[in-house]
Amino acid sequence: MTPNPPHDDALIRRRSLPPGARCADWTAADGWRIRTVMWPPAPGKPSILFLNGRADFIEKYSESYWHWRSRGYGLMTFDWRGQGASGRFPAGAGNSFDAWLADLDGLADSAAECLSGPLVLAAHSMGGHLALRHLAAGGTRHYRRAVLFAPMAGIAAHGIPQRVLAWLARARVQAGAGDTYPPLQGPYGERTRSVRRQRILTGDPARFADEAWWIDKDPQLAFGGASWRWLFEASASCDKLAARGVPEAIKLPIDVFIGENEQLVDAAAARRLVQRLPQGRLHVIAGAAHELLRERSPVQDSVLAAVDGLVGL
Repeated sequence: MTPNPPHDDALIRRRSLPPGARCADWTAADGWRIRTVMWPPAPGKPSILFLNGRADFIEKYSESYWHWRSRGYGLMTFDWRGQGASGRFPAGAGNSFDAWLADLDGLADSAAECLSGPLVLAAHSMGGHLALRHLAAGGTRHYRRAVLFAPMAGIAAHGIPQRVLAWLARARVQAGAGDTYPPLQGPYGERTRSVRRQRILTGDPARFADEAWWIDKDPQLAFGGASWRWLFEASASCDKLAARGVPEAIKLPIDVFIGENEQLVDAAAARRLVQRLPQGRLHVIAGAAHELLRERSPVQDSVLAAVDGLVGL
């Protein structure tokens, strides 16, 4: 097991990876390079395959990795194709949910082969969405259970009906403007580091600042806002996930955690989806925003403690 640094050295856990990391590039079937990192489990301990969200990168969740390693859990995580330090998309291409799902299938096979003991699928936001589609397509064979944080069952459009948002996104893509940005989105910059964005993601300004610290250290990790193309493809993928019989086909215990103050994904859609999962359970976290694993310490501690109880089941 990896001992945690002293509690007053929380900054170390947020701005470094636990020791013993095995970093490697995994090559997808089409030759795409995917950056991965893995820690083997202590004897007799389970392992976690962790999927981050859109625009995320491995280092952003280092604090959770320290926690899980202190419990002896094995862990594998990666940067989705097109973001982080994985191979990036050329201009005018990418955002393919089908490609991400194909990558996940291959990476899940790799995790099951390389990590001994029971495997738990943990995922955040867009990663939670892709986890659900992966499970619905037969991925359940790899896992003991799944734990999802703010999974994207729909996109929070702040009063705009989902169908209208999807229509607008499709129209922009068909007009050749798919790689432009909707209002309030844009390239990586000051907007990405704003107090407004911090409040949408987390109630903890210090943890929010860690993302910018990592990007200042390695600018290739920077990633901008959601394009019209991403919104178009995300809306279509959400429709596929919500189709009749799809959630109902996932025969696996799934615990879904969502913040009381969620503003980035459609919380109502997530609640509806959980009701359709044969073994789904919903946990609403009081006072929390979108990034439950990077929330204020009392919230984060309660979520990680709940996850510990589930991983060990």
